[in-house]
Amino acid sequence: MQSVNTNSFIAKFPGLQMEQIKNSAYVIRGVIYMNKKWIRLKLYLPHFPALSGFKLYVQQHLEYKCYNSGNLQIKEDWQLEDLLTHLVQLLPTTVSIETSSLREKNNIYAEILELNKPQEYRLQLDECCSRIRFSNFSEYESHYLELELPSLRLLEYSLPDCISLAGMLADGARSLTDVLNLYLKLLDELRPFYDSFADIDELCDVLQPSPITTKHNSRVFPLKERVYLKVTIADPFASYGSMAVQIIGPTEEVAQLRHVLSDGLSSWDTELDMHKNLLRIFDLCYFPMPAGAELDQLLEKNEEEKHCNICYVYRLDTGEVPLVSCDNPRCVLKCHAACLKEWFDTLIDGKTFLEVSFGLCPFCKAKLSTSFAALLNT
Repeated sequence: MQSVNTNSFIAKFPGLQMEQIKNSAYVIRGVIYMNKKWIRLKLYLPHFPALSGFKLYVQQHLEYKCYNSGNLQIKEDWQLEDLLTHLVQLLPTTVSIETSSLREKNNIYAEILELNKPQEYRLQLDECCSRIRFSNFSEYESHYLELELPSLRLLEYSLPDCISLAGMLADGARSLTDVLNLYLKLLDELRPFYDSFADIDELCDVLQPSPITTKHNSRVFPLKERVYLKVTIADPFASYGSMAVQIIGPTEEVAQLRHVLSDGLSSWDTELDMHKNLLRIFDLCYFPMPAGAELDQLLEKNEEEKHCNICYVYRLDTGEVPLVSCDNPRCVLKCHAACLKEWFDTLIDGKTFLEVSFGLCPFCKAKLSTSFAALLNT
């Protein structure tokens, strides 16, 4: 845009839209709020951003009145931003639009100006003022919300995928302010959910999901060699009431540990967080820790030792890592659940009963069973 920076212009005048009609000619239309006055305008600039030959149409009641260099006292060196910045002083005092009338017409740009609070969050608009994004909330820096303008259709958000945010907005939000207030309220209500995973994310070697985001409601991490825990919170608004803990590993070890888990869950201590409760249940001081930054290069070199014995890859595009081991303790098989499921599907005598699939190990041919429903829904 020649000498005018589009981003800074939109940030300064968020109610205006710019359209290039030919060569250096632009049309600018919308509303601006300056010195406690709302002004609705259409501005034609044949030599953008210079003001030579400009025509400014300003709404007064139900009509637009035309202004130009003949009836506005502008300086010779002024350009677009100079004109808009001094517009209130240049126009007759009778030119303005009441804020109440804008609200009655549900003017989205009036709300945007009122909601611009840099100390509480970051507000961004695209160049066409067709998308708005709230991010960097003061207490929830990793969260964001993006909407289409002026429809307020939900585009992107940072809450867990299992939350039907679109439905909530349809039921309880009629304006941009309503949408933002509802989103902030949900963030407050979800604080216990995110706190539940905080220590696990910091102190455990979380294998799935990767990378962890605010949208995920499950974690998979090692309990010990060849045995993993999968913790899922089905309803983020009721963390402990909807929590499920699954054990993944060789059949015999899983059977024994399920009894330990069952006994422990019956005496869950609500005063302790999820991480401490799980340590107490399995009588551990700590779970296997994530590798420090200094070990990253070493782990990359050793990644071949951890790869899937079926596809020979460690992490799939879906984020899945090899979690399935053979029930035979002497077998070295370790593979992705998806790869083993494909193998089972090729077996003539493979079968599934009560969500548990049975087949033969592709390495040692020993009987092998696993629950793909638990493994593939991460």
